[in-house]
Amino acid sequence: MDASAGQCAVRGRPSPGLCAGAAGPACRWRAAGQPAGRRVRRLRQGAPGGTETDPALHLQLPGGETGYQAAQDAPLARVLQHVGQLKPVLAANADVIAYLQAGFVGAWGEWHTSSNQLTLPEARTRIRDALLAALPEGRFLQLRYPPYLMAWAPQAPRWQDGSKAARIGVHNDCFLASSTDVGTYSEDAPTRRRERDYVAALAAVAPFGGETCNPADAVDPTPRGDCEDILREGRQFGLTYLNDTYYRKLFHARWEAQGCMAQVRRSMGYRFELAALRHSATVAAGRSGELALTVSNRGWARAFNPRAVHVLLSHRPTGALVRIPLASIDPRDWLPGTTSKVNARLAVPAGTPAGAYDVLLALPDGAAALAGDVRYSVRPANAADGARSQGWDEALGAFRVGTTLRIQ
Repeated sequence: MDASAGQCAVRGRPSPGLCAGAAGPACRWRAAGQPAGRRVRRLRQGAPGGTETDPALHLQLPGGETGYQAAQDAPLARVLQHVGQLKPVLAANADVIAYLQAGFVGAWGEWHTSSNQLTLPEARTRIRDALLAALPEGRFLQLRYPPYLMAWAPQAPRWQDGSKAARIGVHNDCFLASSTDVGTYSEDAPTRRRERDYVAALAAVAPFGGETCNPADAVDPTPRGDCEDILREGRQFGLTYLNDTYYRKLFHARWEAQGCMAQVRRSMGYRFELAALRHSATVAAGRSGELALTVSNRGWARAFNPRAVHVLLSHRPTGALVRIPLASIDPRDWLPGTTSKVNARLAVPAGTPAGAYDVLLALPDGAAALAGDVRYSVRPANAADGARSQGWDEALGAFRVGTTLRIQ
């Protein structure tokens, strides 16, 4: 006998993906309405006495959009030394890293106009390899220019195929700004089409994000700033985040005026909606029951970093909580624009007191240090449904699915 959670509502809370801050930060969007996490460039470092310090990173930055040709970077040996110094800091902060933008090379760390020839093939390959070695396992690197990625891997990699290419996404810091996105892509139309197709395919494997920019330095300064542009290309490239503060007047302000900004915010990254959860009505303590979960991802991207799926059983008489991990379910498999149906065994621990339990579904942070912090649990986009006793439980960081499981 199965108990059904019913069909969950489609409407829900928007999932944030617009990132306020310095140009091009990689932010971790953990859950709608929850802390967005720390930016990768604001690294946490434990200090004596239990306090925390935020080391500052000093860069030589251009004075404006078009005055970048004279920007200075460091010699290759110094860059590699700095990357090596970052490795223990990155390891200590792996739980709050979404993606790491490569940086270090040229103006704004965008891997162009290097004063030390760091964009030559050998130098950029050595920097890439050093960054991948320094980055905690399972975290992604982002680079600025598609041709570099295509030179390393002419065919787009597959999801988790074990290659270096499968760990590297793109941050397009002139997204939508001109026909070439101000030099992101080639000025040759056929080459540009191949590059764009590559980046679109790569977005299924590694994260894509960035910011818009002022097209003043473009050969063809014609921005694609209408709602139809961001809605089409946001989906096409699997947009996970976008700088919220730049370059607003040609992009964000137009999306607001044309009425699509709320949809853009909802769509960036992943957006999980629970369609149904069905489970055995009665299970004996120490035994397993059946569970079937149906989830739709209405966002533009998959989840890239690990995340757990737990069933919580709340004992009705006492409120005692039983947490059951569903290790066979990986939310990273819930692809954008699809509905996923997964089955699992619901293993009730031996010694669980008999009685009626309310069922909740939780998606806690995948990092052990944050798994118990409900602020970092993913909140499904479903609206509360009082008639079905469905809704978000703030205290538990879990969604009440409105069903009952009896333990014998």
